[in-house]
Amino acid sequence: MSPHQKTPLFNAPDAVKWICGITILAHMGRVFLNREESLALLVDLAFISVRYSRAFFESVGLQWQTVASPITYVLVHGDFTHLLVNVLMFLAFGSAVGRRMGKCQLVLFYIFSGIAGAALFALLNANSFAPLIGASGAVAGMVGAVCFYSLAPSYSSNPTPFRSRNSTFGFIAMWFFLNFFLGALPPEFIGLKGGAIAWETHLGGFIFGLITAKSFDGRGLPPRSFEISASTHT
Repeated sequence: MSPHQKTPLFNAPDAVKWICGITILAHMGRVFLNREESLALLVDLAFISVRYSRAFFESVGLQWQTVASPITYVLVHGDFTHLLVNVLMFLAFGSAVGRRMGKCQLVLFYIFSGIAGAALFALLNANSFAPLIGASGAVAGMVGAVCFYSLAPSYSSNPTPFRSRNSTFGFIAMWFFLNFFLGALPPEFIGLKGGAIAWETHLGGFIFGLITAKSFDGRGLPPRSFEISASTHT
C-alpha cells in the first residue's frame, strides 16, 4: 500500500462512517449505564412485535416506542461482538453501495432496510414479546443491493462485486442457507446468551435491498464510478 492510499475504513463514504459512528456511540452510551438503566433503554429502543397487536393498542394505546422502534432498534446491540460484526459487515457492503448513492439516499436506504427487516420479523412473529435488536436487518439490505448490482446487466460495474452471475447466485444461496441454518440452531450452540439469530430480519432487509436498490441508485456518483476494492469482500 502506498503512503497516499487510504485504508478501507477511511476510504468508506462519509455516510457510512457517520452511521458506523452513531451506532458505536449508541452502544458506548449504554455501556456507561447501570444494569437497570441499560435494560430499560434496550426495551424502549428495541423492536417488540406485540406492540403492534390489537390487544396491546386497546390496553396501552399508541406509545412513542411503537412509532420509533422500527428505526431505533438498529442502534442497540447485545454486546461488543454483536456490534463489531454488524459494523464490519456494514463497512464492507455499505461502502460498496454508498459509492452508488448520495449521502441522503444511503441513509434512507439503510433506515428503510431496517424497517423492512423489522416488518417481516413482526409478520412471522406476531404477538412476540422478544426484543429485536441489532443493525443486521439494515446491513442485509446492503447485501441485497450489492447482489442486485451484480445481477442487473445495465448496472454492471468495473470491477463487479462478484466475478460472474453464477458467483452471485452462489453467494445468495449460501447466504440464505447460513441464515436459515444458524437461525434453526439453539442459541447456546452458537454462543448466544438470552437471544437467537433473527433470520427473518435478515431476510426482510435483503429482499428490500434486492428489489429497491435500482430506485436509489445513480443519485450520488454515476454508475461508472462504482468500485469495490478487494478488501470489501472479506
